[in-house]
Amino acid sequence: MKKYLFLFLFLSTTIVAQTGIGTTTPVNKLEVVTTKADPATSGTSANGNLRLGPSSGSHVLDFGLSSSSNYSWLQARDRGNYATLYDLAFNPNGGKVGIGTSVPTSTLTVGNSGGTIPGEILLNPTTNLYEGGQLIIKKSLQGSTVDWTIDQYGSTSANARFRIFNGASESNGIAILENGKIGMGLPDPLTLLHLQNSNSMGTGDPGNNVLPSIYLYNTNSASTTAHSILTLRTNGTGGGNPYLSFDINGIRGYSMGIDNADGDKFKISNNWSFGSLNSPIITFEDTKVGIGTASPTRRLHLQSSDNTSVYIESTTSDNNGMMVLNANTNQNWGNGYHEFIMFQRQGTTIGQITAPNESSVNYATTSDYRLKKDLKPFKGLELINRLKTYDFAWKINDSRMYGFMAHELQDVLPYLVTGQKDAVDATGKVIPQTVDYSKLTPVLVKAIQEQDETINNLKKDKQQLEQTLKDIQERLLKLENKK
Repeated sequence: MKKYLFLFLFLSTTIVAQTGIGTTTPVNKLEVVTTKADPATSGTSANGNLRLGPSSGSHVLDFGLSSSSNYSWLQARDRGNYATLYDLAFNPNGGKVGIGTSVPTSTLTVGNSGGTIPGEILLNPTTNLYEGGQLIIKKSLQGSTVDWTIDQYGSTSANARFRIFNGASESNGIAILENGKIGMGLPDPLTLLHLQNSNSMGTGDPGNNVLPSIYLYNTNSASTTAHSILTLRTNGTGGGNPYLSFDINGIRGYSMGIDNADGDKFKISNNWSFGSLNSPIITFEDTKVGIGTASPTRRLHLQSSDNTSVYIESTTSDNNGMMVLNANTNQNWGNGYHEFIMFQRQGTTIGQITAPNESSVNYATTSDYRLKKDLKPFKGLELINRLKTYDFAWKINDSRMYGFMAHELQDVLPYLVTGQKDAVDATGKVIPQTVDYSKLTPVLVKAIQEQDETINNLKKDKQQLEQTLKDIQERLLKLENKK
């Protein structure tokens, strides 16, 4: 019987050049027709249209046409148990594989270059309940130490995410949530871009570290327009505020940005949320800078409720002007226009340091008659005589000077002295008393005037005595002449 079958196949192949199995009208060189069936998942019964099998062994490759849809299939499995599945290799020794193209350009090319057959790949979920499609990219033969995984994972819609990570930890990769938030170093980003890890910088270059950081570096050193730019932008005057936030979690925060609602001023605020913008730390408005105020009225406007608003400290061993006020102009020096420092009370000037000419400085305090009342005379010399003066040495360096003891001067002329005798701060540090020697001038002037009056009276008395003595001498001379 086998001889007749072989003879039939030989004659049919030779005569008509097509062979049909299950059909008398084959179209191709070999056409196999049988009952359609989906690939069986168990059993050993006939299943499929064609089988390739070994002369020994149990693994086979079955081909078939689906009975439930219009797809074709091939399955590597065990002929003795269809539940035992085997691997299938395409071009195991090399060569390119194309799907949708006849000219593959890589190990696997999907779709054609014209786009008429799209290059699309669909990865369905794994058997893990929370894990979607997955790609694993093996490490390189040299250099790399771990494999990379690209997949989708999530136990709820809130934490469902697309992941790219190496090893077994998401902390070494990127996560993208379904709401568009991107995390680097963590699976649950809280903002559109969230970088996080627990690394420390050490002593390395800020441009070469594993901290949660952003590094922009333009290596072009030949062009003045080769900038590095980090831009924060909002849309229009009705939009929000572009700002940067700095925060030590639960301890302290600062922020800086443009206050869109207040004339687009640039402000630095002492909170991470860019709030309290009516009392920022620093405000920049055009060419004006405000410290402690949102509305600077001068190039530098400082507003503070502290006891000390400005503190200047120098640690050099040779100070050459801890503060220099330079009127760099040759105009109007003869008119006293240049007020280097003005002292005001609620906008009213009470004193100033001015330059009356190009060579000297006046230290002036208010003395306008319109500000005074209840004018009374006083005895200057009497006050001066009550003052004790000393030739003393300073404890700090033994240098000698002439002067007063502030508390003794305070007993006679209290308005010349500030502070209290023996005052100390909470740590026991001395709070020294100070003296305004310039306010002693009116008393000295009055004393000089009184002395001048006394001297003039003495001069008059002397003149009268001299005249009386002269008259007596003349009378004695006349008496002697009569003898």
